[in-house]
Amino acid sequence: MKGSIIGNEVVIRDRTYDVINPANEEVIEKISLATPDDVKNAVEVAKRAFETWSTTPLYKRIEMLYKIADYISSNREEFAKILSLEAGKPIRDARVEAMRTEKVFRYSAEAARFLLTGETPRLDAFEYPLGNENRIAMIKREPMGVVVAITPFNFPLNSFAHKVAPALAVGNTVVVKPSLSTPLSALNLTSVMLKLGLPPGVVNVVAGYSSEIGDLLVTHEDVSLITFTGSTETGLKIASKAAGLSKRMIMELGGSDPMIILDDADVERASAVATRARFEYAGQNCNAAKRIIVQEKVFDTFIEKFKIKASSLKLGNPLDENTDVGPLISAEAIKNMERFIEDALNKESELVIGGKRAYPRGFFFLPTVIKASTPDLKALQEEVFGPVAPVVKVKDEEEAIAIANKTKYGLQAAIFTRDYKKALKMAEKIKAGAVIINDSTRLRWDALPFGGVRFTGFGREGVKYTMQEMTEIKLVALNLE
Repeated sequence: MKGSIIGNEVVIRDRTYDVINPANEEVIEKISLATPDDVKNAVEVAKRAFETWSTTPLYKRIEMLYKIADYISSNREEFAKILSLEAGKPIRDARVEAMRTEKVFRYSAEAARFLLTGETPRLDAFEYPLGNENRIAMIKREPMGVVVAITPFNFPLNSFAHKVAPALAVGNTVVVKPSLSTPLSALNLTSVMLKLGLPPGVVNVVAGYSSEIGDLLVTHEDVSLITFTGSTETGLKIASKAAGLSKRMIMELGGSDPMIILDDADVERASAVATRARFEYAGQNCNAAKRIIVQEKVFDTFIEKFKIKASSLKLGNPLDENTDVGPLISAEAIKNMERFIEDALNKESELVIGGKRAYPRGFFFLPTVIKASTPDLKALQEEVFGPVAPVVKVKDEEEAIAIANKTKYGLQAAIFTRDYKKALKMAEKIKAGAVIINDSTRLRWDALPFGGVRFTGFGREGVKYTMQEMTEIKLVALNLE
């Protein structure tokens, strides 16, 4: 049995939760559920640890981050296997996530040296206040305190790294609440970090029901910042409570990323990229290409190529090296896919391939392609967190932009065209945090800003940018007279 990690103690309580392997529906581990008192204790422990961690010399914090990165690099297969078992992520993709986790810790160590150097502006450049020629000033970044990191099921390792590594680099301490669907990666990595010498209390993990411990994590008076990745509905509830308590937030919420394919695009390449962008990890990625918008002259050609490529994907055991698509995370996720398909068929859309559960055991769902009859399909309006690809036909780029923006989300978008001038003009009109030209919406550079607009959230992840969000700017001025 696994339990929450508070300080250097593994906390075991009476109530448990079964972590299910989504590929075969078997229990792989029991998790002891944290209580509200455990959460209070975790925050108090993190607060005490902050007093020493925040004053630890930066070079020592950097050494710790490098040590963690080196361990992950040397034990990548161990981390990938745990991730694959609990999340149903194909082992090849799990290895990539483990590699990225290592890099985020390494990038955080590197970036801290430069971000925390501060500034010394010339005050004598300003006429007012009078007497600036006799003053000097320093602008510095200081850690905020206790950070609460709420991570999603789909990237239990990399999301942990994106929230924890920058926080540690700048001197914050952290209480992590992982998804109960995939808590093992966070618990395992935190245990490793403690064994490597991270002081107890700097990182704590509480595994429990959001309905029981979520509000306390968000509203605790000693929590300075909340970083959350998850659904828009949950994120907005958290943001509402946190804002009333003047807490800093980084919110990475829902997305419905459009991929636009124009008449002059390389359709062969576009269909190949779309297949990976939509069906990787069974479509359960925040920045998956969830809506495919194709100009009418190449629509039929694209559909045929997309159909062939999607049909060739291998579904199966995530630990099999040849598996392309694993299971969805739960039975509820399957019901959501069936709801989208039912809505599409009721509105006279055409089911090209897929549309049903793949096997009687395991949460597998066939890669599904739908010719959308109208832009008003639920699959084109809501976030589809699964392997369902609605493809809609448009007349021109203006209609494509209109449909791309016809959603409350705005994470990332992609445009395929040989006309770069046109693409850049379109990129200015698309409401998204990033626009990728002739490549996948799935692109994410871990050291560059990642986040969206509108109901996709606010704030940015990406090592340096996370550090900026997780620090307070302080101006110190000194009169020399």
